[in-house]
Amino acid sequence: DFFVDFLNINLVSYVRLASLALPLLKESSGHTVVMSAFNGKMPIPNLAWYSAAKFGLDGFFSSLRVELMKAQQDVSVTLAVLGDIWTPRKQEALEKLPGGKKMLDFAAAIDKAAVAIIRGGATRAREIYYPVYTFPWYQLTNLMPQVMDYLMTKIPDYSTEQ
Repeated sequence: DFFVDFLNINLVSYVRLASLALPLLKESSGHTVVMSAFNGKMPIPNLAWYSAAKFGLDGFFSSLRVELMKAQQDVSVTLAVLGDIWTPRKQEALEKLPGGKKMLDFAAAIDKAAVAIIRGGATRAREIYYPVYTFPWYQLTNLMPQVMDYLMTKIPDYSTEQ
């Protein structure tokens, strides 16, 4: 089943790996960076299956962060919330869609995304948002959820993978 396989790869594997690494992270005052997506902070139409895994990552790793703080363990957890990042696969998929080439204008360069992720991990940031436009959208979702739900119904039905 596609959905079960997808969750195993994009959620369960993260949880298992973190659980296995946790003793070493505690011993070394380590740090983990979790790759997530904008879809894990804000509902996007036609991507509920993708959002389920990304919201799950946020829930698990945010809870783990607080548990580690409560136990006074010097282990930090950074959640990298990524928006559109240019990849060859993304370009190929978007070029097939009407207006897709324009959407590529908003995709961030992959090398700059990597630098932002590394910087966030090195500074032990709680969360990083890249490209920068992802953070205000997330804040608007928290402040005005009904408005953002309405706005999300107005975006085109592009159900390409991130």
